[in-house]
Amino acid sequence: MHNKLTTWQAACIITGYGVGSGIMTLPYLVDRAGLLPSLAIMLAAFFFSYCMHMMLAEITLGSGKGTQVISVFRTYLFRGKHGNVFVVVLFALTTVVLITNLAAYVAGGAEIFIAAGLPPLAAQIAFYVIAAAVVFFGLKVLGVSEAASVSAIIVIVIILAVASLFNWHNPLPFGVVGQPNEILAFFGMAMFAFVAFFSVPQAVEGLDRDPVKVRRAILIGLGLNFLFVVVIVACSLGSSARITQLAMIGWSEGIGPWAQVLGSVFTILAMLTTYWSISLALSDIIEEQTKLNRRICWLIATLPSLLLVLLNLGGFLDIMRTAGGLIAILMAFLVVPAFRRCRRANGKLLLPNALASTPMQIIVLLAFLLMAVGSAVSL
Repeated sequence: MHNKLTTWQAACIITGYGVGSGIMTLPYLVDRAGLLPSLAIMLAAFFFSYCMHMMLAEITLGSGKGTQVISVFRTYLFRGKHGNVFVVVLFALTTVVLITNLAAYVAGGAEIFIAAGLPPLAAQIAFYVIAAAVVFFGLKVLGVSEAASVSAIIVIVIILAVASLFNWHNPLPFGVVGQPNEILAFFGMAMFAFVAFFSVPQAVEGLDRDPVKVRRAILIGLGLNFLFVVVIVACSLGSSARITQLAMIGWSEGIGPWAQVLGSVFTILAMLTTYWSISLALSDIIEEQTKLNRRICWLIATLPSLLLVLLNLGGFLDIMRTAGGLIAILMAFLVVPAFRRCRRANGKLLLPNALASTPMQIIVLLAFLLMAVGSAVSL
């Protein structure tokens, strides 16, 4: 029972994966793309992401062995005498993608500590230590930490949303329709805000591979992120003193000094929850593929993210776009064909037939390829 999760804890791991910087950059992009096009895109992004996450959960359930993404793809895609070569390549690519992603959260979290007065080096190390420590203790501790942090985030968002109603400074950009590159960039980041692929195996494992609980956890996890997106976008655009790349900075400035403190707490929690989800997934993948000691795998999964930030490789939004594009390419080309083979072998396990049809698989695949393009667009 050591690694068993409640449905809420599993949902919070999924929410925690996406609640960080993807959501925080959306108001900045909505201000350029326009609110009405952005609302339509957010609904589409939620739907496509739900379908893709359910496909991944289904192939995880159907694999019958192994809980991590690499092992699942080995079961359904990487067969024959060259299968191990493809596994090694995918393992290397996945590790690079997730470490790059983790570096973005170390950079973003450190910015809050720097704003509070810490020197840059101390801020980066402090965030890394806090983030990596929780992952050291494994799935159950992470699930409890995610649940507590997401609950705190919900409370903070409610408080700031209510305060925003009394500090509404700006008209919402209903009449704005952005340029194609601005709309495409928003689509890429909106899709990325719902990405929690690598936390799905953790949810499946922690829920004892129970299809009903897994389905519920994915819906709750992604649904919470959708609610966060809608509230944060609307309130930050209406109340911000200035529209910033990290929305909470300008949003809290528009409300007052106390909101800046609360906003900083929100941002730190959002960055931490995402770091926890991703780094545990990476640590588990490394352990499963290398059979190394779990503590060594934890160190391999977390320490490079700090080193990349110390080397100052790119700005925060640039890192997020790079990681988002790489994740989209990996998942789009692997999950859908693996899902097709899983369906042929096992029949329906999770996703309703209407959402599992071949035309829907093609649409979802194209949506994630478009996400990759949008993630690479410069504004």
